[in-house]
Amino acid sequence: MDVISLIKQEVHKMTIENSLKLRKEHKRREFVVKESNFSARIKTRWRYPYGRHSKVRQMHCGRPAMPNPGYGAPTEVRGLHPAGLAMIVVHNQEELLAVNPKVEGAIIGSGVGKKKKLSLLELAQQKSITILNVKDVAASAKTIKADFEKRKELRKKKLVEVSKKEEEKRKKAEEKAKKEAAKEKGHKHDHDHDPVKEQEEEQKEMAEKTIIKPQ
Repeated sequence: MDVISLIKQEVHKMTIENSLKLRKEHKRREFVVKESNFSARIKTRWRYPYGRHSKVRQMHCGRPAMPNPGYGAPTEVRGLHPAGLAMIVVHNQEELLAVNPKVEGAIIGSGVGKKKKLSLLELAQQKSITILNVKDVAASAKTIKADFEKRKELRKKKLVEVSKKEEEKRKKAEEKAKKEAAKEKGHKHDHDHDPVKEQEEEQKEMAEKTIIKPQ
């Protein structure tokens, strides 16, 4: 790259910086309804003065200023981020790779999930791409990773609790089945060895023995 192109880049950079400062100063100006400075019941807002004899509308000296094109941002920085970069919304790695790091900055879309956001942040660090809606890329990536680890631990704990509950249910079902089987066996045993029936059968046998057979 020759010296002239380097000088042009520096001049352009200085122009952008000065224009950004000028835009910042212009944004500090507040256009309000003139009566809002004197009356508490009037909200601090801007309304165009439609009055026939309004001194503000007629732009008299000493009256509040009205918005006009002279207070607008310079053309070269219009629509740029305060960092001096054009804002490009990205949702995936392909869109992020299409960003020019020198003159553009990426804004991660609000609908992007944490998993994809983490991959975008890591890729942005590798390619030196500025993420305009994230203050600290490294800290944000670290926070997301820590959140993933916490979620994994919670998932493991839940699985252990579920397995314990299932094991307890299985043991209770086995104990219940054993108790029912024992009860059924006890009923059968009692029915087979009924003392009243045994006594009746003995009496019948004795009666049959004592019967006198006909001659």
